[in-house]
Amino acid sequence: MFRRPSGRSGMALILALATIVLAGGLILLMQARASGAIRLEQMELIRERLRIAAAEAVREAMWQLAADENLEADHLGEDWAQPLETLDEDGISTLALIEDAGRFFHWNNVVVSNSATRTPRDILHELMIFCGDLQPAGKVAALVDFMDADDEGTYEADFYRRQDPPWRPPNRQLWAPEELTRVHGFSREMLAPRPRERTAGLHDGDLARATVLAPVELEAPVPINVNTAGRDVLMGLAGLEQERAVDYVLSRRRLEPFESLDIFGASPELAAALQGLVSTRSEYFRIRARASLGNQSRSALVWVQRDSAGDVHVVQWVEAEG
Repeated sequence: MFRRPSGRSGMALILALATIVLAGGLILLMQARASGAIRLEQMELIRERLRIAAAEAVREAMWQLAADENLEADHLGEDWAQPLETLDEDGISTLALIEDAGRFFHWNNVVVSNSATRTPRDILHELMIFCGDLQPAGKVAALVDFMDADDEGTYEADFYRRQDPPWRPPNRQLWAPEELTRVHGFSREMLAPRPRERTAGLHDGDLARATVLAPVELEAPVPINVNTAGRDVLMGLAGLEQERAVDYVLSRRRLEPFESLDIFGASPELAAALQGLVSTRSEYFRIRARASLGNQSRSALVWVQRDSAGDVHVVQWVEAEG
């Protein structure tokens, strides 16, 4: 005998079905959340693996730099100057580049005293002219006043107190390139790289690509490496009237690097003026490394110092995504 179901039993059936549907929804939600957590965990794991791989690429570059057998001459034909690329069995690729910081003019050089008759301020003045600034004297003076510890100058604390908004100059060596934009006469546009489509004229240099700010407090000027410095920096170093000498340096070093500064022996006055400001080797280097897997990557920018014995020490280590 079949009986017609009562309203109460039908309601129970509906509630049971609703409970099943709700439970199924909760299971799906929990599964989705679990999958999301697993994906996040996997991404974090990949991110950490890439960070480690980038760090290992930096360390490998440091070993390469420390293995340099000729400490008397650093040039771009040596092993350390070549890109270091790897691809491991998990598909992580790394690229590391060592950049000689001796090829640039160091901004903090302008406030480091030395006995040279030609000062870093003179070099910066000539370099800025070569880079298209025909009236750099005021900017150079403002930069010196911005960093030196005394109050003797046109652009000292009193000058900046009258600005809007008023503030005080740091009166110390600079630690970050951003600080340069606060110097009177300086701007982001002035420090931005110039288009590469330019001639090799007398005022076509690129200040952004000719200068650097190493994150170290200098006790003496960082010498410019005659084997790696570009034409812009060499013109500032020697002076705009020494264009022929600069052309000779550029052509001669293509054949072989300079092992000594005897090149300037033909011009004793120039050799004396550049004492302590030029070298055939470098002390500071900048290492850029990147590790990539798929569309993810981690990078590291590391400043290192190599001492006279060839040992390499980390000065600054900065990591970032991408």
